[in-house]
Amino acid sequence: MGRILLSIILGLFTLVVFIGIGESIQGRGVAAVIGGGLAVALYLALAEFLVAPRGDRGLHGKWPTVIAMGVPLLAICLVAIVAEGGREWLSTLMLLVSGSLGILAGAAAAGLVTFRAMSPASCRRYLLAGAAVVISVAIVLVVGVIPLTASAGRFPDGTPGSSVSVFWGMVVLNAIVAACLCFFGFRVGDDKRPPTAALATLAFFAFVSACVFAIPAFVFRGHGPILLTVSRLGLLCLIAEIIVIALVGSTALRLPESRAA
Repeated sequence: MGRILLSIILGLFTLVVFIGIGESIQGRGVAAVIGGGLAVALYLALAEFLVAPRGDRGLHGKWPTVIAMGVPLLAICLVAIVAEGGREWLSTLMLLVSGSLGILAGAAAAGLVTFRAMSPASCRRYLLAGAAVVISVAIVLVVGVIPLTASAGRFPDGTPGSSVSVFWGMVVLNAIVAACLCFFGFRVGDDKRPPTAALATLAFFAFVSACVFAIPAFVFRGHGPILLTVSRLGLLCLIAEIIVIALVGSTALRLPESRAA
């Protein structure tokens, strides 16, 4: 169950990759479409490689994680088609095809590599490191992002002036995630392993934060010098949440579920 939940989280994160590529590649044309499809394919291939079960070559036994990661990809493509009114069908088709091929390639490659089980000491280090990163994100929000966003004032469309309350919500969410990571980290022992599902849930909360931070990181750039700084801080927070997802996700995948406590 933990692997399936992580697969869904990583599949949803394709949206963040897609937004980042769209903002980075301003030009239109075949080159932009191919570049975006290649980036998504590489990301999903790596994501599926990390979550797919080991021990079997090919795709045998890996269909649950393949489907769990493919469903969010399909949903993102359908939403993109509806939102654009069918105008960007070529890039959306490229996203779907390249992403699907990436997932299948990652699943096939996973059968060739086996991860070593993580020791309690390594588990503790990973979880406490994740907690430290999450706490740092909360501090950046309180000290930098929230005051700067508030000083920028309110805008006619409510954005970004109304984002202050959302950022406070992210402070609370990250504080809860940090507390849980510290709780699991300090309790780790030979007979006490954190449940995979619990770690997957914390990784999902980090994903939610990353999605929220993608908004100021990519949208606030054109609102003046103050919010340009907020945009840069938002990008920093986005990267930090990706690191948290990697730390918590890798810990969840390398802990034997039979020894979870």
